[in-house]
Amino acid sequence: MRLLPAFILMGCVNPEPIERDEDPAISAAPVGVVSIDLGPTTAEVWYPAGDEALDGHQDPLDVLRWVPVEVQELLGDDLDLADPLTGAYRDARIRQPERPYPVLIFSHGFGGMRLQSYDLTVHLASRGFVVIAPDHPGRNLSDQLPCLFSPPLPGCNLGIGGDDPAPAHVEAALDWIDDANLTGPFLAALDVDKIGMLGHSAGGGTTSRVGSDNERFSALLPMGGGAVIERDVPSLFMSATCDGIVPHSRVVEAESESVNSQLLSLRGGGHLAFSDLCELDLGTVADEILRPRDDVNSLILNQLTNLATDGCPGYIPDDPPDESCEDGFLDFELSHPILRHYATAFFEAELEGSGPGVQGGIFSQATLD
Repeated sequence: MRLLPAFILMGCVNPEPIERDEDPAISAAPVGVVSIDLGPTTAEVWYPAGDEALDGHQDPLDVLRWVPVEVQELLGDDLDLADPLTGAYRDARIRQPERPYPVLIFSHGFGGMRLQSYDLTVHLASRGFVVIAPDHPGRNLSDQLPCLFSPPLPGCNLGIGGDDPAPAHVEAALDWIDDANLTGPFLAALDVDKIGMLGHSAGGGTTSRVGSDNERFSALLPMGGGAVIERDVPSLFMSATCDGIVPHSRVVEAESESVNSQLLSLRGGGHLAFSDLCELDLGTVADEILRPRDDVNSLILNQLTNLATDGCPGYIPDDPPDESCEDGFLDFELSHPILRHYATAFFEAELEGSGPGVQGGIFSQATLD
């Protein structure tokens, strides 16, 4: 039954091939993006788009969507947040596939949001994947910001002692994949039998745990976090040697006890090397806007500032865990191509059976074990 829509579609439209460079770090097709309602949460979907998408305007991150109204009203004109372009085109037409696109689900970390790693998710979509990133209410940016004030503003949630909300959102994303493949703009465009998962920080833990239990996932990529993966499923852990939030040693241990895994170590990178949250310059917001106020909880501000700056170029760790970051964290111009290369090579090999797969010795700042 899953193959029936693809059978119908193949005889009705002309496929639009994606010309991919042999270097998996080089983007290919234009990328479209839509926001979808999953029921318990909202998700972003990136996908290969038709070439005419390039005539449009790139979609901005628009981080104010994750700043509660109460926080915006309290800070007023003092709140000035960066609004970087993501490289995707809102509501662009999906590119007609030669064969259905493999699907990836991305899980964000504590204090993040569904768009937090757009450089990577948009890149993967350009190479021929459909990427779905659910928000995880209960552990996203909008949950933590109200906690910065004393007394806390409505909606404060530091996620202490509660259940992880992400697995239910991942299940909702899987249901959407099945439904979207049967009707609408994604009709017969999704390969519902080739699904991978990746996640950052707490999302790396979600990737490991959900991926261990659910056999629908054929490849797993935890970044800056993760737990032991007990199922025999190809897995690539990514960790940064200067991570001050989730120590590199903890990821090394989880990978070493996993059944079928490899470890990519990013030398000199910090916790946020696997995201684009540093583009928001939240450290400056904390120091120049929040810290001078007398209604701010300084303890929580310090903790969240550490989370918001660990791995950001220009910052130096107080106690560098590795000599490679004694003068500051690895620049994103070096780390992002590494992440794009290895994530793409991994998923292309494991979900498509194409490309050379992951190989070591390519970048001086990365070690593959």
